[in-house]
Amino acid sequence: MTRPHRAPFAPLFAEFAHLSAFLTRPPADLSAAAILGWPAYKGGECLRCGAFTGVAFPRGCSGGCPSCTPPPPFTFARSLFAYEGQVREGIRAAKYGRRAVAVEALAVRLHGAVRDRWSDLFPFGFRPAVVPVPIHPLKYFLRGFNLPAFVGRALARRAGWAFAPLALRRGWDARPQAGSRLTDRRENVRDAFRVPAGVRTLSDVLILDDVYTSGATAAACAGALKTAGARHIVVLTVARTVL
Repeated sequence: MTRPHRAPFAPLFAEFAHLSAFLTRPPADLSAAAILGWPAYKGGECLRCGAFTGVAFPRGCSGGCPSCTPPPPFTFARSLFAYEGQVREGIRAAKYGRRAVAVEALAVRLHGAVRDRWSDLFPFGFRPAVVPVPIHPLKYFLRGFNLPAFVGRALARRAGWAFAPLALRRGWDARPQAGSRLTDRRENVRDAFRVPAGVRTLSDVLILDDVYTSGATAAACAGALKTAGARHIVVLTVARTVL
C-alpha cells in the first residue's frame, strides 16, 4: 500500500504555530525548585500501558485497558505526571518557547519513582539502555535540542544506565504528532522510526519521551527496536495526557 505524500515542511508550520502561543503568555517556572514540587499522578493506571484510568487495577492482573488494545510492542509504560496545569505549561515552554529547564530535577523525580513506586517493575540488576525518542530533523534544526535526549541522558547518568541517543532515527516524512487527531497519530508515525545500520543490538531498552498521548510514538519506536533484536522494552515518559 502506497503511503500518501507528506508535506516536508509540515513540522515547520506546526512549530511556529506552537511558538506563537507563548508571545503573550506569562513565563512558566522551570526552576529545579518548581519541578521538584510538581505533583506526581497518584490515581489508578493501567498496569500494562500506564494509562491514567482513575481506576486501580489489582496486582497480578495481566490484562490491559482499552488504550492498549491491541497489545503494545513494549512490556509496560509509565508516566510520572499528568499533562496538565503547571506541568503542561512547563513542558510546552521548554519545547516550543526554548526555555531552559532543570533537567537534573526531572531526572531526580523520574529516578525516585523508579526506585520507589515503580521498584517492582525495575528489579535490581535490570540495566536498560536509555533511548530517547528522536524528534523530526527539521524540529531539531529549529530548536537546537531534543528535550527527551536531555532528560534521558540525565536519568541514565543518575541510574548508572547506558545512554544510546543514536539507537533510533526519525525520518523526514513523518508528520508532527502535536495537534494531530488521536485517530491519525498511528498513521503519522507508521515506519517513521528505524534503527540505523551498524548500531549495536540492544537487549534491554528504556524508551524515554516527554509526553505520552495516544501511545502511537512509543509503539512505533518499540516496534523498530524489537525488529532490530531488542527483547525487553519499557517506556518512561515525563507526563501523560489524561484522556
